[in-house]
Amino acid sequence: MTYSTPQLALIEAAERIVAERGIAALTVKDVQLAARQANRSAVRYHFGSRNDLLEAVLELRMRPVDKKRQEMLDRIGRSDDPPQARQAVEALVCPLAAETLGRADSRYARFLVQALLDPVLAEIVQKHLRAESFRMVQKLLIGLCPVGEPAAGWRANNIVKLNMITLATQEGLGTRRPESAVVVADLITSCVALLNAPASEAMDLQSGDTR
Repeated sequence: MTYSTPQLALIEAAERIVAERGIAALTVKDVQLAARQANRSAVRYHFGSRNDLLEAVLELRMRPVDKKRQEMLDRIGRSDDPPQARQAVEALVCPLAAETLGRADSRYARFLVQALLDPVLAEIVQKHLRAESFRMVQKLLIGLCPVGEPAAGWRANNIVKLNMITLATQEGLGTRRPESAVVVADLITSCVALLNAPASEAMDLQSGDTR
């Protein structure tokens, strides 16, 4: 979908308000003022409602993430070798890192982290996390995890959260690209370690393994 200049101004204003102040601070009036729109009905005219505007933020930012992630997953699928944990983690981390740390003045990672705190935004974000590429990489992570369910699912979810929080923290610092590359590389290594960690004693007890 292509957005007009006034629509992009409203989308960026909404993203900035949520990222910096939380969704509770997001009012139609504040978005209109932050976007420097004279029309007080600009949000309703261009998007319909506040939630529709939030959907537009996600659609705009998730589109390139989803495209790049699918390309990475396709390359993994075409390989004759079985997928490795690092490849799966890279397919999760790198596309979002490119759209946040790799984009000047990005606030998108901080916008996403607000979804961890607010159920309204979380519900909207979940619609986009059901995108095919995200579901595929999540399934891949669970399948590569050396522990069984439900622990493998917990680890995959924790890796998703660690990814978002780490990128949001660095995004807020205004990290320059050379340093960003180091941060992303270390994040990938940390996520691989989390995925491959041996089962804890609590996990063994839950699964009935009393060795």
